[in-house]
Amino acid sequence: MSSENDQDPFRRKVMTRQPGLIGAQWWNEGLSAMSDPVSRRKALQALALFGGAVAVGGIALAATSDEDEYLELHDALQMQRERGWNFGATEDTLTFSNQAMVPLTAQALNALATELTPKQDALKPFSQATLFQSVTSSSAGTLALALRPIFTPEMDTAFKQGQALASLFVEQPEAARATAVLVDLPGPEAIAFATALAERFEPVFTFDNWPHPVGVVPAHLTLAAAVNYQSTLRELASRRALPAPPAFVLDRQRLASYNDQEREFDNRYMARMPSAEQLRKLGIQHVLYVAPGGKDQTQELDDLNEDFVVWRTSGLDVKLVAAKDFQPDATTPAVATGPGMTGTPDGGTPADAGTSAMATASTTPARPDAGTDAGTSAVATTSDGGTPGAVAAGTSPRPSHWYYGGSRMAHDTFWFIYPWGRTGMGTGMVHGLPSAGILSAKNVPQVPPNVSKGYAYEPQRRTTMFSAIPRGATGAFRPFPSGFGKVAMRTSSNSRAILGPAFSSRSSWSRSSSYSSSGG
Repeated sequence: MSSENDQDPFRRKVMTRQPGLIGAQWWNEGLSAMSDPVSRRKALQALALFGGAVAVGGIALAATSDEDEYLELHDALQMQRERGWNFGATEDTLTFSNQAMVPLTAQALNALATELTPKQDALKPFSQATLFQSVTSSSAGTLALALRPIFTPEMDTAFKQGQALASLFVEQPEAARATAVLVDLPGPEAIAFATALAERFEPVFTFDNWPHPVGVVPAHLTLAAAVNYQSTLRELASRRALPAPPAFVLDRQRLASYNDQEREFDNRYMARMPSAEQLRKLGIQHVLYVAPGGKDQTQELDDLNEDFVVWRTSGLDVKLVAAKDFQPDATTPAVATGPGMTGTPDGGTPADAGTSAMATASTTPARPDAGTDAGTSAVATTSDGGTPGAVAAGTSPRPSHWYYGGSRMAHDTFWFIYPWGRTGMGTGMVHGLPSAGILSAKNVPQVPPNVSKGYAYEPQRRTTMFSAIPRGATGAFRPFPSGFGKVAMRTSSNSRAILGPAFSSRSSWSRSSSYSSSGG
């Protein structure tokens, strides 16, 4: 009582080829339809035979079939470039909260990558324009139409914190020239903070991925923030004196947790930093790492650990400051800001902040295909001297100055705590460590009680996911760890042709995506 199913009861459906893994998933299409005990016995014998071959020989055997396929890992960014930014999730859309009233035109988007590239040739090798190029790539498709500028309360805060830091370097121009700032905040906030520094420091953006509707890194929000500040950065670049020290701008979400290749798209990437020798050629002696602050956020991310340790052992002074170390001064008079109101002339930061952000005015966020000339947009300083879309009318009054430690007195202690500049008090000691002489202990400033201990930070080598692939001091590109920034693609066993992503429309990952919602 044999049947066709008895002769070939098992057919290979999926085979996975990854480093250290060669496997096959077997499908018995005949068991459910078999009622003959002899057929079932033959099937079980065949299963035992094949299972034994796999266990003993370490290989998977299968009868050839036109439908045979296996999973193969490919570079996620490369697949996006070949198949479209949202491939595998074309029915999903991007979500943008706190949309800004900034015109979005094709002309502006086409100029984004160019305008946000460093003007100094010495800094261009360290810039990554990948994210900004996504909106003009021929494979990006509808990304430009889906994009919306944003301006969030977190971006507003980050901008003011950046202004407060900028004011410190205005007071110490020699220290500024010898310092590289690394801004490692969530993407939109990193751009806001760096924009506040942009009159004195040249932003070097390091965003090396593309957005995806279910990407684990929400790169579309970083892109939306960049579009919001584009005109501001253009204006500040025209006023920046060259040569200017670098402000490397990183997205702290670049190493976001990735767990499910069927429901998430792995658009993670690693930061690429200059070597110690390259920094010294730029005149850099100090590195100031800006982290968010708060619990578990005052340490460098894993992909920076080796760089920081090598910089330190090569003689560069690496310190950390938390963005949260810069706070509004509650003791100064508060002012209400909004359309038609007059705020402080310095945008809510110390009067010598040295940065006046420019805002592009508009009543609606125009689509990039609207045909509006980006160059004709009105450029004006917002009523609070700050950033695009800053404050709506009727908002509550807020403190008018932001300082290190939250007060002018604490602000003035910064260069004692971070002894890179001239303190105006000559020689002295900083927290018990001799600076260039001896100063009476009573004159040593106290550390503000509400700041991080970034002044005492010293990078230490630790085990990370990148430890097995050292980068060293040469600045050479470090390859990704196995499976990092990859996407599983179904591939034909016979033709080797890529059939599509493993997360095809057969799965439910798109329908349950947390990013899936109307972007309009």
